[in-house]
Amino acid sequence: MKGAKVVERMNERSEEMATEVTNLILYGIYKVLGAGARGLGNSIGEELLHAMMEEYGLNFEGSGDPQELLNRFTDVMINTFGFAERGEIDVEGNRVTLKLDNPMDLHALQLLEKKGMKPVLYPMANAIAVAIKKFSGKNVLIKDIRVHDRHVEVEMLILG
Repeated sequence: MKGAKVVERMNERSEEMATEVTNLILYGIYKVLGAGARGLGNSIGEELLHAMMEEYGLNFEGSGDPQELLNRFTDVMINTFGFAERGEIDVEGNRVTLKLDNPMDLHALQLLEKKGMKPVLYPMANAIAVAIKKFSGKNVLIKDIRVHDRHVEVEMLILG
């Protein structure tokens, strides 16, 4: 009987490959949970927002303007996390639109749609919803997640 072969990494870790593996894991979770994944949204959003604030310096102090606060969120999401190539959170009245070009989870969302499954969970949108609730006291409904060839758009509605 032969012993197990020990393999040590010879090359630098590829962020692209790490993202691909993460996408496959997310796809598997979404596939198993289906619409039940929606219930995870708040918990995931809370953890993500907490990390952005505590570990990565997201600061909501000093402004009551929702657009300015969400611009800060976008800056950490894009420039610190590197979550997408470009991002924007637009507030118009009680409507909030998240637009991300080539986000890290695009492949997982595209796989879902190819299998005929509509995405019901979007962690960055859930973190935005938690942030709005935390600083305005208003709940946010994630209305629609649209997946395109190179970008994702999430429509949200501020309630109350």
